Amino acid sequence: MARTYGRAHSRRVLAPFPFLDAVTERDRRWPRVAAMAAATPAAVMLLSLLFAIVLGILTGGAMFEDTGGPRLLRSAIYVLQLGIGLGVMGLAVILAARYVFGRPITTWMTAAPHFRWRLLLGGAALTVIGVGVLMLVDGLLRPGDFQLPLFDPNSSLALKGFYAVAVVAGLFVAATAEEVVFRGYLLQQTAAFTRNVWVLIAVNAVAFALAHLEFDPGALAARALAGAAFAWAALRLGGLEFAVGAHVATNLMIAFFQAPLLPDDPEVTGGLDETMIEVALALYMVVVVELVRRSPWLMAPLASRTPTSSQA
Repeated sequence: MARTYGRAHSRRVLAPFPFLDAVTERDRRWPRVAAMAAATPAAVMLLSLLFAIVLGILTGGAMFEDTGGPRLLRSAIYVLQLGIGLGVMGLAVILAARYVFGRPITTWMTAAPHFRWRLLLGGAALTVIGVGVLMLVDGLLRPGDFQLPLFDPNSSLALKGFYAVAVVAGLFVAATAEEVVFRGYLLQQTAAFTRNVWVLIAVNAVAFALAHLEFDPGALAARALAGAAFAWAALRLGGLEFAVGAHVATNLMIAFFQAPLLPDDPEVTGGLDETMIEVALALYMVVVVELVRRSPWLMAPLASRTPTSSQA
């Protein structure tokens, strides 16, 4: 009786967040959690090896070499490599979760019957507006800090076109993979053990910040704020669609207007002005999420994923 009450109480507490309806008793069983911890690195290694062999054959090994040449070309190749690497890791995590916990992959992506592409595009467009305004403010505070890669006079139109296509493709795959791992699997796995929404968001934000392996306080704060905002979006909107769009748009604005992304870039650092800009962007995201939540044009009806007794 006590166990039945506890499960029912858990569902009532999580009821405002349909994205967590897929979480069941099975997700908190320690043997399955341990199996997930063992299966994930094995799946990452296996898929990474497979993709490396396929890409090596298709490109003659060129995909893994330092191409040299113009910065835009090197950045385009690097972003494609980054997207492939993170995409493989994200796919490995979600396939391992599918096998261990025995539920559809889509339950870690959305509570809607189908993936809501309109919500993804809406999240991207609204984020471009917010990031664009904050970039203008940042440009006034630190003039000359923006390299404007898409308007580089030393690069040909063809190179800038290739850079744009490669960056869009690579960053879309990378952002989607990160959202599936952090706001999909990790957020729901944390929800299996706590009903406190602020703990869910805090754990997600800290894990997201630390996973980037940049430990400067400014970098950690920026990533943690972004992770918290994306987690809030997933919870309030019932899926990852908005967060994926916002994540991609944020990175694209940097790659298109601030500087090309390269592996030898210095770590993200910043003073009080940059921290305030990151805080403002996070607050903007929270407000936009609450507005989007009230938009029937962007918000499709959510599916009922209430766990059945057989699943629990």
